Amino acid sequence: MSSRFRALALGLGAVLMVLPGQAQIESSGLGDVDPWGAKFLERGERGFGQGLWSSSDPEYLIALFERMDVSLMSESEKALLSRALRSPSASPGGDLAPALQELRIELLHALGERRAAASLAEQVDVPPADVDPDIILSDNRLARGEVDLVCAQMNTTGEGRFWSELRAICALKADAPETAELAIEIAGQQEGAEPWFTNVAFAMLSEAEDRPPARFGSGLELTISQMAGLEPDSESLAAARPDIAALIAEDTERPIRLRLAAAGIAAEAGEISAVQHRQLYKTLIEEEGFEPESAIEAAFVVLAKAPEPEPVVPDLAPVTSPPTGPVDLRAMANAAPEPAAPDVPAPEEGDAVDEISLAEEQALAVREALREAAIDPVSFAARARLFAPALQSIPANEDTAQAAIPFAVAALSNGTVNVARKWLAGVPDDADDRVRFEAAMLEGYSLLLAQQRSSADTARIVATLLETGYEREQISDSLQLFSVWAGFDVPMPVLARSALAQSQIEARPVEPGILLAIDTAQRAGATGEALLTILTQTDGQVETLSGGALAGLLNALVRMGASDEARALAFDAGQLWTYAAGPARR
Repeated sequence: MSSRFRALALGLGAVLMVLPGQAQIESSGLGDVDPWGAKFLERGERGFGQGLWSSSDPEYLIALFERMDVSLMSESEKALLSRALRSPSASPGGDLAPALQELRIELLHALGERRAAASLAEQVDVPPADVDPDIILSDNRLARGEVDLVCAQMNTTGEGRFWSELRAICALKADAPETAELAIEIAGQQEGAEPWFTNVAFAMLSEAEDRPPARFGSGLELTISQMAGLEPDSESLAAARPDIAALIAEDTERPIRLRLAAAGIAAEAGEISAVQHRQLYKTLIEEEGFEPESAIEAAFVVLAKAPEPEPVVPDLAPVTSPPTGPVDLRAMANAAPEPAAPDVPAPEEGDAVDEISLAEEQALAVREALREAAIDPVSFAARARLFAPALQSIPANEDTAQAAIPFAVAALSNGTVNVARKWLAGVPDDADDRVRFEAAMLEGYSLLLAQQRSSADTARIVATLLETGYEREQISDSLQLFSVWAGFDVPMPVLARSALAQSQIEARPVEPGILLAIDTAQRAGATGEALLTILTQTDGQVETLSGGALAGLLNALVRMGASDEARALAFDAGQLWTYAAGPARR
């Protein structure tokens, strides 16, 4: 080691020694608590029972856990897996329980359930290599802006990229240039290190003006980006971690358009409420000189308009009482003519401008904003939540009928069946076959949210579908709906049963043995085993399943107490969000 490098190393150690606080973040002291019994459910969520994992063979469970690939799952599948993994249960027991717990922690971390993953990692003897609870806790604090606290409680001897980069940040913050230089060099030598961090840190050290874009993929990246005064570009912002994006959206010191871009990322992940999201758009359109740049911004401008008052017609002449005696018609005919009105040129053909009502203007604007997001189910669901009040307040009538289909889809996405039915009732009786077919499809899916389902309703829906849906794709959609109904025990009219029996649409089957294994696992109380087996079959492509397989999997979920997740998967199977995209939807 050179004398200069040795001096820098001693200097780095000296700076870290004088940083206040403990040598390592304290654990929560939960080591004596059974990690399987820990509860991480949100308010209103229910667990799956104490036998969730204990009623299955641990070795078989390990094989199922290892089959889970979060990166390929839909949001509905992730929600189902997350609730199962966050539910308290009895321990599987045996020598394989620790291995199962490690896989559980890894999956929670992959799902973005950082709090649950960190808490469980603190309770096991050997946490997974990629899930260090101290790192998660420190990074979360960095994301909240608690850099001084994190530096005070930093693990001064921790190995790896995170601790090395954190030591460099703390040295920069302590204004110790030589120590910071060494810390930056060491951080750059760690496994997985990226040039971005080194470039930013050295730019700060040399006070260079040319600096890379900000990054928000972790609390550590957010911290050094803020310290260096970096601004994000569209690419770096798109890669922001959703919980960090939510913090950026809440930061009133940042430009409103940056906050809104971050809010869009956070909203799709459920990290901010629709109320917060709407308020940001209201702030944007109230800025001086604002001009809308997208359909969503234009919609909020129109929604902010107040209804115009009814025009008041002034009295131009005194009101006289009608004559009480006989009227001399000849005298009236010979009376002097009224003064001629001034010559006003008649409007030429094409000059007339059709005026539309405020309700129609708002409906058209919101419809375009919904269509703009009808590119994938996640984007559309976030947009539907954003416009939930508008779906309820805009009247469904002749003026707004052209928005009825996308508005009904958005209402179903929000789970508001009454609002969906309001808009479906607004579809004109003389609408073309495509619109009538789509309205019947959406009404059919609305039955999954309804408290009562009558045979008369299903018979009417089936008759409309068979009358108006004659294209191959429409026939496939109808059969998909009938299969979903079977999964939820919706009364099935004979025409629907006959259509299913004669179906020749190619689809992906599920082996009868797997369906039987799911059913028997559920009946034996091995709920976790059944849930994981279902996820191996939906496999991120629930819409490709055969009718029988779809019905069987949905029905199993309903019987296991996962009705909400089953409905979400049913909506995925029907690809309802595509109905909001307009005629050329697929």
